[in-house]
Amino acid sequence: MDSMTTHDGQLPGPGTVLDGRYRLDAVIARGGMSIVHLATDERLDRHVAVKLLDPALAGDRAFVDRFTLEARSAARLSDPGIVQVFDQGVEGDTAFLVMELVPGGTLRELLDERGPMPPYAAAAVLRPLLGALREAHSAGLVHRDIKPENVLISTTGAVKLADFGLVRAVAESRATSRSVVMGTAAYLSPEQISGTDTDGRSDLYSLGVLAYEMLTGEPPFNGDNSIAVAYRRLDTDVPAPSDQSDSVAEDLDHLILRATRRSREDRYPDAAEMLDDLDRAAEIGRFPTYVVPAPQQSSWSRARAAAARSAPDGAAEFDAADRESGEALGRGDGPVPTRVHTRVGLDAAPPTPPAGAHHARGEVEPVPDRSPVRPRRRLGLLWLIVVLALAIVLAVAGWWLGSGRFVTVPAVQGMSVGQATDAVNAVGLSATTRDAFSNDVPRAGLVGTDPEAGARVPRGDPVAVLVSVGRPVVPEVGAGRDVDTVSALLRENSLEPVRGGTEHSDSVPVGQVVALEPRSGTTVDVGTRVSMVTSSGPAPVSVPDVAGLEEDQARAALEGSGLSVSEVRRVYDDEVDGGLAVGTDPDVGTDVARGDGVTLLISNALTVPDIRDVPVDEATDVLTRAGFTIVRQAPVTDRRIADGRVVSTDPPAGRRLDPANAVLRIVPSNAVTVPVVLGSRASDARQTLREAGLEPTIDSGSPSGIVYGQNPLPGRVVARGSEVEIDALG
Repeated sequence: MDSMTTHDGQLPGPGTVLDGRYRLDAVIARGGMSIVHLATDERLDRHVAVKLLDPALAGDRAFVDRFTLEARSAARLSDPGIVQVFDQGVEGDTAFLVMELVPGGTLRELLDERGPMPPYAAAAVLRPLLGALREAHSAGLVHRDIKPENVLISTTGAVKLADFGLVRAVAESRATSRSVVMGTAAYLSPEQISGTDTDGRSDLYSLGVLAYEMLTGEPPFNGDNSIAVAYRRLDTDVPAPSDQSDSVAEDLDHLILRATRRSREDRYPDAAEMLDDLDRAAEIGRFPTYVVPAPQQSSWSRARAAAARSAPDGAAEFDAADRESGEALGRGDGPVPTRVHTRVGLDAAPPTPPAGAHHARGEVEPVPDRSPVRPRRRLGLLWLIVVLALAIVLAVAGWWLGSGRFVTVPAVQGMSVGQATDAVNAVGLSATTRDAFSNDVPRAGLVGTDPEAGARVPRGDPVAVLVSVGRPVVPEVGAGRDVDTVSALLRENSLEPVRGGTEHSDSVPVGQVVALEPRSGTTVDVGTRVSMVTSSGPAPVSVPDVAGLEEDQARAALEGSGLSVSEVRRVYDDEVDGGLAVGTDPDVGTDVARGDGVTLLISNALTVPDIRDVPVDEATDVLTRAGFTIVRQAPVTDRRIADGRVVSTDPPAGRRLDPANAVLRIVPSNAVTVPVVLGSRASDARQTLREAGLEPTIDSGSPSGIVYGQNPLPGRVVARGSEVEIDALG
């Protein structure tokens, strides 16, 4: 192999040996500032992953120092949820990091293949990641770039977090602008965007965004560009994932909303507390134990195939699993990885003899052409070749169309999932994996294949290797409550839907599924009959008593009972004041369907007001406008009521009248109090008496004399127009 000799700013490629021991075999992934290679540690004879960083970074002393420090810190982490760091170095223009190789793929590749995850699957991813962050944060390390691309899933179901410390090292490099926000826009915390200090709670924010995407299929924020996406979270809270997916329970909503609060002080203080809440949500939701599957089509599998094709001397086998640096070899506390063998057949063509080769008995001599072939013999020979070729073609076609085109699905009983996958691929079929429910096979165990063993299927067709997820759980009904949708959902979970009874529901339309029996969340056997209880609509409502209430109060009472007011009708009731409710139609206590309209009856009665001692003209004006018909009666002299004011009404005050015949008779007063005119001139006295509505007469004396007597005396109450006699001197 060639040692690394590139000094032109280009990253080395496959075949290069770093540090005299790490041979780069094939590219697994490419990023903006790095490339990850599948590589071989020739000293320890094992496969590793080597990350090559941008050549511009290697010349930055600040980066090299920080890179070395962060790599050493990451290497001390021993949690099974963290990709182990083996080595680091700088050679020429290239800084590199040697890491544990995790055969499988990334969470991004799994989400692209399968879409949103059910809650129990998302929890199975979050649990080891929270354990990894708990370990890292306690050691003073903050990741700063949690995203699906940095979450690796092995073929054994192990979930691991990669790239601890790299973001901080790159961010402090002179090769990057100090104003650049390091990380991936869709997952950054508000403090990373604003450029303030970060801590472990920043990682928990990013993990909360990651959890939202696993459950809903997309990140919580979208925008025209990454800058717009990043800055939206400075003034916008992450929404509840249940807004997008009905399968998300309240406890997971709470977990994600708390982890993604804009203020760090409002988030989980550490990963341990968030992990406790996750376990609590899993217990409440009865999450099954779940092994996260690795993606089928991953950059790792393509890199492994590329490495096999370029193996030295056209090797017939590239056994990746025998020398993996993953859990089984790197640590003693992780699961044993599935052994994966990729055999690359290289059928070599027979060698061409060199020019001048000798026959076993001597040199090959040219044979003279003793007799020329006649044209007819040549034509016959040509026809014979054509007939033979045609027969061969027909035979091959017949074989292909008959039996060669089809392959028998192999029997896989007793195998592991990996062995069954290899067995299916070995007969010319394309193996995929699919979850299947089973009463007897433990989780992650092999159930069988679909189609079943022995079936004849076209060569190259997909065959699903069925992986047990244990006994089924009665699913949540969700938003799609029509019977056909719920029936399909139950069948997807290996359950048998049957029609059940009905029950009232205020929110579920008539005929749609309102509940299941056994109830959602119950673990049952495969094939269990599940009754679908359908809605018979809202329960009947008893019309409430609204008599005597103001109109708006009566309307509110009816609507609060689940009814609507379809009409307001004005009716006369001699016992209810105008504007108050008389009752309803239908009457109080009648059972009607929720949401039905009722008629609200409002009294239009005119209640006679108390207008005693009110000026007659004023009272007449007001009452006429109120709808009364006013009839003035003959006045009476009432010493308590002044002239021109109302003495009484007929009907009396408080009586209610029908507005269709609201005749009100008013009795006015004509009472006048005799004023004092004693001591005034007779002429002035007459003027005063006339102004008071009385008729003065001089009984004796001169009209210009001084009044010394009057009858009636001052203060007496008399009828308007009454005569008052005065006596004057002279």
